[in-house]
Amino acid sequence: MATATNLSLTPVDGTDRGALSGDSRRWLEVYLRDHRAGATFGHALARRAAHANSGTELGRTLRAVAHEIEEDRRSLESIMAALGVRPSRMKMALAKVVHVLAHPKLYGRLTPHSPVRRVLQLEALTAGILTKRHLWQAMAAVSDALPTLDPTELSRLIDRADAQIESLEAHHGHAARAAFAP
Repeated sequence: MATATNLSLTPVDGTDRGALSGDSRRWLEVYLRDHRAGATFGHALARRAAHANSGTELGRTLRAVAHEIEEDRRSLESIMAALGVRPSRMKMALAKVVHVLAHPKLYGRLTPHSPVRRVLQLEALTAGILTKRHLWQAMAAVSDALPTLDPTELSRLIDRADAQIESLEAHHGHAARAAFAP
């Protein structure tokens, strides 16, 4: 399994970071920071869902997806570093707050892990991974203007997102039947 260290990116040392400047650079920074915050939220959600489904095939799938989401976040951080984009502490804090608020507590205890929550978690993770796939596609689309981006690595990341989506969708129907079928 490849990790972020496999990226062929130019280090952030003042060398060529690509041809983007001005507004294009600012928008790219916002875009990458937003995706990093999303990756933090997605990783926390995948870990929580894996824990709630431990000892099952779904739990094993979610644990593997959580691990890959963390690797993908490190890949994104490598891209950001190579482009000289620093993470936003505010967006990271917000992602953590949103994750906590997304899991309401009743009477001081966490609500039980319901079959409906399992369906919603699978849908949220799938949507997040599709969004991450779009990130990798966007970076591949601008890789000719940003020489620090490795099109081969981006293609691998796109393929991995596709595999993650496929593995979660394989469980979605089972979860929906468990939640909604009489």
